[in-house]
Amino acid sequence: MSNMQALTLDQAIEPLAAPSERDPPARKGSGSRVPWRMLPLVAQLYIAAVLLGGIACVTLFFPRTLPQPVLFVVLAAFACLTSVWKVNLPIPVTNGSTLSVSYAANLMSLLLLGPGHAVLIAVAGAWVQCRYKAKAPYPIYRTLFSGAAAAITMAATGVVHIWLGGTTPIESFAPAKPFVGAIAVYFLVNTGLVAGAIAFSSRRSWIQTWRQDFLWSGASFMVAGSAGALSALVVQRGDGWKAVLLVAPIYLTYRTYELFAGRLEDQKRHTEEIQRLHSETMGALRQTRAAERALADEKERLAVALAEMTRLEELRNQLLEREQAARASAEDANRLKDQFLAIVSHELRTPLNSILGWADMLSKGHLEGPLRDRAVRGIGQGARRQARLIEDLLDVARIASGKMRLDRSLVDLRDVVRDALLVAQPAADEKGIRVAFDADHSLGRVYGDAARLQQVASNLISNALKFTPPGGAVHVRLRRSGNDIEMIVTDTGQGIVPEFLSSVFEVFRQADGSTTRMHSGLGLGLSIVKSLVEAHSGIVSVHSAGQDRGATFIVRLPIAVSDASSAAADATPVRRERSRDVPSLRGVTVLMVDDDQESREVVAAHLIECGAAVLTAASAREAFDLLQHQNVSVLLADIGMPEEDGYTLIRRIRALSSTHVAAIPAAALTAFARDEDRAEALEAGFQLHLPKPVDAFSLATAVATLSRMQPSRH
Repeated sequence: MSNMQALTLDQAIEPLAAPSERDPPARKGSGSRVPWRMLPLVAQLYIAAVLLGGIACVTLFFPRTLPQPVLFVVLAAFACLTSVWKVNLPIPVTNGSTLSVSYAANLMSLLLLGPGHAVLIAVAGAWVQCRYKAKAPYPIYRTLFSGAAAAITMAATGVVHIWLGGTTPIESFAPAKPFVGAIAVYFLVNTGLVAGAIAFSSRRSWIQTWRQDFLWSGASFMVAGSAGALSALVVQRGDGWKAVLLVAPIYLTYRTYELFAGRLEDQKRHTEEIQRLHSETMGALRQTRAAERALADEKERLAVALAEMTRLEELRNQLLEREQAARASAEDANRLKDQFLAIVSHELRTPLNSILGWADMLSKGHLEGPLRDRAVRGIGQGARRQARLIEDLLDVARIASGKMRLDRSLVDLRDVVRDALLVAQPAADEKGIRVAFDADHSLGRVYGDAARLQQVASNLISNALKFTPPGGAVHVRLRRSGNDIEMIVTDTGQGIVPEFLSSVFEVFRQADGSTTRMHSGLGLGLSIVKSLVEAHSGIVSVHSAGQDRGATFIVRLPIAVSDASSAAADATPVRRERSRDVPSLRGVTVLMVDDDQESREVVAAHLIECGAAVLTAASAREAFDLLQHQNVSVLLADIGMPEEDGYTLIRRIRALSSTHVAAIPAAALTAFARDEDRAEALEAGFQLHLPKPVDAFSLATAVATLSRMQPSRH
């Protein structure tokens, strides 16, 4: 009984059978065979080397004589016949291997005729196996490779058989070493050559390919070799017809392999069908899950839509119910707007009425003596009242936009705190809270806005009174700390929890405790304190030991540089009244530039009254010419003038080559009073920005300050 396996190049090229998407369509009947040009270079070199080796083996072992031609023809026919009995194993490890039973005939040829005749018979069998009833036509290089591999295999097998002491023709199985060696070499060489082709074509390891794809077939080689050797021994002893009987078991083995291959093919199809069904099932499951998710999303969207529809329905009902209320509210708003305009108009017209009335009586000369002085005071008071009203309206806009202009001067904080305490004292008396104030004698003054600093003190004191229970105490202290003045406001109130300390100065923030919610307010007071203190280059901080343990607010403001050296001389905390003595301007020459004649004349009158020499100009061009010929100490210029404005004038002056004229101190005296206007004036080259209207004291003080900036002539 014998079974036989012959391996061909079909096994080696199968891994490259799957064409890529860029490959051209295969010709009809070409299957998935790979042309020579598609092989890797290393595979091409390997196949060429095997072809050269096969040619060399055929040349070296080609028989010079044919002593038994009949036996040669019979063995060649038997080899071709068994080569036709082949099956394609449909299992992955074989890579499309062709399995035949021709090895028995090849080994019989070796044992009966010798290696030379066996090489030719093996090549013939390989040729038939590759070309007869192939699934698809093989490229010629694959057929040549199979023949060359068969020649090399038979040549190596014959050499080893003779080297181990084997004889041709065979006489007996003693000794057995030549037969075992020949079978082993045939297996190793045949499978090794084909494994190399697979490895170089698929970029796999040679040893790994041989171990995974061919090692399993070693047992069948041993069985087939033994069957071939037994057949050769029977023929050699003259029992040729008995050898014919061995064809039946060989054919039966082929049919067994065929059935086995069929089973494998059926199993493969079954497995593929199961995989296909599994893939379809998984796809259906994925679609089901996707549909479930889509359905859930749709349900969620539907729920959201229903909720939105419900909300819209409720909103519609509310809008319908409030439609008349909205109309009434609009009418009320319109009425309130008219009322607001009426109030503003009233507040503007009231001082204007007194101004116009007194001015008319003065112009007619009907007033004499005390009544004339009363008219002058009335005009001044009405003008200041009207200016204050306009300034208040502008402040509302500045606060809303987050901008606030500071009127800076040297300020004694003791006066500021006393004024704030004077305002807060009624609230303290109402709650029975003791208010104490003390200040160091040597404090110095700060450079800031007295009104805004009083707002800081008032906010802190009001906050302390607000959160201190009846019978408590509030202590305000002013002390010097290095180059700073500290305003310390301490209370015995409810205190601040540690979690809220970092948020005390944030806008609209209040503590979350229930006791805190009992107090009204939007939480703006302390945030305003922080903004104003920082605007004065100071810092504010808060400390508290916890709930019901009071709080301490500390404001640190820098001492004015010009006042720091004389702070020690200020020993008595006597209330300071601002001096309204107008400074003397004798020896100061002022050039007043304004296109409005009334403005020029009133400013000139104020300055002349203070002793200054005044030159006037109605345009920027006239002022520029005067500066070239007159010795001017201070320049006062309007901003909005025809042809050339005040910004252009000051830029031209600063660009002059004459150092004395280019450095002349200047102030912008203008009705453009926004913070942006002030910043633009200072950037253009003015040292001061004086918004109209300006009183005589402020005007004279500004001119005196500017005159001290005048560079000396050389």
